[in-house]
Amino acid sequence: MASRSEMKLWRSLLRSKGRAERGLFLVEGPRVVLELAKADVTTAALLHVEPTTDTIRTLVDAYGGREVPCRELSASQLASVSDTATPQGIVAVAHIPTWTWDDLREGDVLVLDAVQDPGNVGTLIRAAEGFGMAGVVLLSGTADAWGPKVTRAAAGSTLRLPVLSASWEEARGRLARGAFEVWAADARGEPLSRSRPIPGRVALVLGNEGAGVSEPVLQEARRRVCVPLGPPVDSLNVGVAGAILMDRLRETADDG
Repeated sequence: MASRSEMKLWRSLLRSKGRAERGLFLVEGPRVVLELAKADVTTAALLHVEPTTDTIRTLVDAYGGREVPCRELSASQLASVSDTATPQGIVAVAHIPTWTWDDLREGDVLVLDAVQDPGNVGTLIRAAEGFGMAGVVLLSGTADAWGPKVTRAAAGSTLRLPVLSASWEEARGRLARGAFEVWAADARGEPLSRSRPIPGRVALVLGNEGAGVSEPVLQEARRRVCVPLGPPVDSLNVGVAGAILMDRLRETADDG
């Protein structure tokens, strides 16, 4: 059973303000809850309906063995803390990881400049982990990395890959100190070839779905790059374009 105050707290995590105030976020569905169990992220509570599947029963037993509070809710109660039309029977409440610039791994970094669609942000974080990026930096205006739609699209990657939020002013200084060369994705840029040598570390910036990379960032970019397309197609979804560009960065680095 859950108290009224607990339900109020958990529902508040569906909103960015609630997550920021509490330092908590929601992880929904058996697949991502399982990834949470493997990650170095603290779980505050596990919310579930009456276990009717082996998967949910196994997760409840596993979290209970870790002394994580497990609360059995009615279907309507769980639906009220779920962001999906058809809840999957289990939601975890976890502490938001506090990544810093020092946590970035070796390699290139992905920077998202006001990418607003949560599905795109989650997809790009997932792709960044898959393509071996050092981490992801979210500039102002980008969808909250800890919102339910982002965590669902990222499918566990936000639990493992360093994801930071920063202003462009802070990011610009940090990237310069880390010897990153800023490259901006731009439909009018030069096609990114798999065979062209890439010097040092790259900070690949992807921009807003409609407006692209903001002017202050474009002014700092050493190169503007694009995915070459054949007519009549003149643009790609930012998630698709970003994945292709990250793959080309990786292939070129591996070839070098």
